[in-house]
Amino acid sequence: MSRTDCEISNGTKSAGRPKSAEKRSSILCTASELFLRLGYDRTSMDAVAKSSGVSKQTVYSHFKNKDILYTSVIEQKCNEYRIEEDAICIETQGIEDLLNSIARNFVALLTDKSVIAMYSVVIGESKNNKRVAQLFYEAGPAHGNRLVRKLLASHPSTQLNSEEAKEVATDFFNLLKGEYHMQSMLRLPFESSPEKLAQFTQRVVHKTMMLINMHKK
Repeated sequence: MSRTDCEISNGTKSAGRPKSAEKRSSILCTASELFLRLGYDRTSMDAVAKSSGVSKQTVYSHFKNKDILYTSVIEQKCNEYRIEEDAICIETQGIEDLLNSIARNFVALLTDKSVIAMYSVVIGESKNNKRVAQLFYEAGPAHGNRLVRKLLASHPSTQLNSEEAKEVATDFFNLLKGEYHMQSMLRLPFESSPEKLAQFTQRVVHKTMMLINMHKK
């Protein structure tokens, strides 16, 4: 993601935005670029501060350590695609509509070029640094799974217990990864037209509703 894209997506150019929020956003954008280019191990807090045009003290005032900064970069990307609790309202939306929304956003996230690149970086580093893989997993895939598990366990129409919700959420995300995800990880061309991906997510949600109904019987 370029600096300009970060500024637009995070609203850093909007009038009246607190300077501390602007600095935090700038640090996150810079860190994202460095993690992608250099990897986790070779990206230092000093480098992030220098590239962001702020002091190292300012970086540490927003992010206590590099682990938190790295996690925040991943979380920001999830939030950009609305893979977050604030995007869910069980009081006003049916479970199928909510799953459709999450499915569309998740597939859009996985087909984002910067996300594909980050996956490649993490896979490359994980051989020598299991911690970076764990941080990525917890902030990304595990976060999404927890979100859907909570939705399935709490939505009034599902009636799933915690174990059933966990099973269905795991199946939901595994189905959503599909063939295109493996192709993207291998840097092979994959189908990415909005129409085809929309049809794909609809099929996944349909299968997921069947699983939910099976547990309700």
